[in-house]
Amino acid sequence: MNAFVRRLLRLVCLLCLLPGWAAAWAPHGEPLQLLDDRGEVDAWPALTILADPTGQWQVEDVQERMSQLRPPTGARANLGVRRDAVWLHLPLEVSTGGRGRWLLDIDYPSLDRVEVYQFTEGRLMKFARVGDDLPFRLRTLQVRTHAVALELQPGQRHELWLRVQTTSSMVLPISLMTAERYHQREASVQLIQGVIAGIGLCLLIYSIAQWLSLRDRTFAFYAVAISGTTVFFFSYYGLGPQHIWTGSVWITNNIAPLSVLVALVGGLLFMDRALLVAQHNARWSLAMRATAYAASAAAVAFAVGLIDYRMAQLVSTVLGPSLIVLGLPAAVARLRAGDRAALYVVIGWGLYGVGIGVMVSLLRGYVDSNWWTQHAFELGMLIEMVMWQRVLAVRQQQLRHAAEQADRDREALLSLAHTDALTGLPNRRGLHIELAAALPRANGEQQLAVFLLDLDGFKAVNDALGHDAGDELLKEVAARLRAPLRHRDVVARLGGDEFVVMATDLAGDDDARRLGFKLLDAFAVPFSVRGRSCTVGLTVGYALAPHDGRDADSLLQRADAAMYAGKQAGKHTLRRGQASVSLVTA
Repeated sequence: MNAFVRRLLRLVCLLCLLPGWAAAWAPHGEPLQLLDDRGEVDAWPALTILADPTGQWQVEDVQERMSQLRPPTGARANLGVRRDAVWLHLPLEVSTGGRGRWLLDIDYPSLDRVEVYQFTEGRLMKFARVGDDLPFRLRTLQVRTHAVALELQPGQRHELWLRVQTTSSMVLPISLMTAERYHQREASVQLIQGVIAGIGLCLLIYSIAQWLSLRDRTFAFYAVAISGTTVFFFSYYGLGPQHIWTGSVWITNNIAPLSVLVALVGGLLFMDRALLVAQHNARWSLAMRATAYAASAAAVAFAVGLIDYRMAQLVSTVLGPSLIVLGLPAAVARLRAGDRAALYVVIGWGLYGVGIGVMVSLLRGYVDSNWWTQHAFELGMLIEMVMWQRVLAVRQQQLRHAAEQADRDREALLSLAHTDALTGLPNRRGLHIELAAALPRANGEQQLAVFLLDLDGFKAVNDALGHDAGDELLKEVAARLRAPLRHRDVVARLGGDEFVVMATDLAGDDDARRLGFKLLDAFAVPFSVRGRSCTVGLTVGYALAPHDGRDADSLLQRADAAMYAGKQAGKHTLRRGQASVSLVTA
C-alpha cells in the first residue's frame, strides 16, 4: 500500500511538472500576428526572455545569444522581484492590408527603465526609452503607461527587443494595440481612478473637518491613512506623474512605498483609538503604536536616503499585514461585546486582507498580472475605507452620546447644587437664581412678591413622631404650597421648616395679600402623617418689588422681618415688610 501511494505521488508530481517542462522546451519565435480589427493583442504568449546577470549587455550581445532565449515560466506577465536586467524578444507580423500603426504598451507604470529596439528585416528602425526614471515631459508619449509608437510595414518581418530593469517588481502586462483602442481604455481608466480619487478626497476633507470640529485625533489619524492610500494609488496607476508631480523623478520613483508607510502609520493609530484597543489589551495597543512608530521611522529614513527603495518596499510589505494581525483580536473581542464599530472593521479587514494578499502575491511574482490582480488591492482598500467611514460614524455617535451624558451629568450636579434633596424644591441658591432672572422684569404694573413662610407647630410634631415623620410632613407641606399657585410661581425651601414663595406679574399689594391668604387657608386642613392627623399652621411675611426692594437680599430680609413680627403677634398671620419698616429685629 505504501509503495502504491509513493508511485501515485510521483505520478502526480510528474503531471504537475509537465506543463512547466513543456513551456520551457516548447518552440518559440513564432511571430505575433497583428490584425487591425482585433485592436489589442496580448504579447506575453509570443515573448521569450533572457536574463542579463551583468546588466551590461547591449542588444547585439543578446542577439548573439538567441539560442538561450526561453519562454517565460511561472505567473503570466509577471517576473516578480528581479535585481538583474531582463531582455525580452518579440517577433511580429502585420497582416497584409493592415495600417501597421501600433502602440507597444506596458501597463505597469512603476517600471524604472525600459529600452525598446525595433528591427525590420534585420535593420534597426527605432529605438525608444521609457520608464519612470524619465521626467514625464521627456517621455516618448506623454501618457500614463509606458507606451511606444511603432510603424510596422505589412508583409515584412519585425522584431522587438526590450530591455527591462527596475527596483520595483517586474510586472509586465505587455500588449500591442491600436491608438483608438488605447485611448478607449485610458478614458475608462482615467474615469475610474478619478472617481476613486474623488471619494478619497471627500473622505479626507470630511475627516479633517471632523477633527477640527471635535478635536478627536481619531479623525486626524484617519485623514493620514486616507492621504497615504490615495497618493499610493495615484502613483501606482501612473496618474500622479501624469497630472500632479510631472517634473519630479524622485517623487515618481519613491512615492509608492513612502505613501504605503504613511497610510500604515495612520491606519494603525486610527484603529488603536477607534477600537479602544488599550481597554481590551494594553499590550496589543502598545504593539500597534510601536509598529506605527517603526513604520514612521522607516518612512523618514527612506525620505532622507538612509534606506533604499527595496528596503522601504520590504518594510512596507512586512509591516502591512500588522494592521490586521494586531487589530483583529481586539476587533473580534469588541464584536462579541456588541460593539457595532468592530463589525464594520471585521468586514473591511476581510476584504482588505484579500486585496493585500493579492497585491503582495503580485509584487512577489506569485500570481498572474491581469485586471483583477492589479486592482484587487484597490477594490479591497476602497471597501475598507467605506467601512472605516462607518467606524467613524459610530465613533461620532459615541462622542455625541458621551457629550450628552456629560451634559446630563452636569445638569444633574447643577440640579443637586440648586435643589433641596428632601422636597425637590429649589434651595437658597436655586431661589436666588430664580429671583435674579425675575427681578429685572418687576415694575409698578407687574410687581414681584416674595413670601417667607415659617411653619407653626412643626417642632412638636417632629419631636412626637420622629424625624422620619417630620421629613414626610415637610414633603406634604411642599405639595400643599404648590396647590394654590400658578405654574410660573416658585416654591423654595431655605432649610428646616422655612419656605419661600416667589410670585410674579402681580398688579399690586391687593393681589399679593389675596395670594398670601390662600397660602394660609391651605393649612386649615390637618395633615395625615403615618396614619395620624397633624395640625400645622403658617406664619407669612412678604415684600413687594420694586417698592420694598430691588434685590433679593433686601426683599428676603424685609419678608423675614414681617414674618418675625407676625410670630410675635400670635402666629398664623400675614404681614408685609415695607421699605419704611426697619430691618433690625430683636
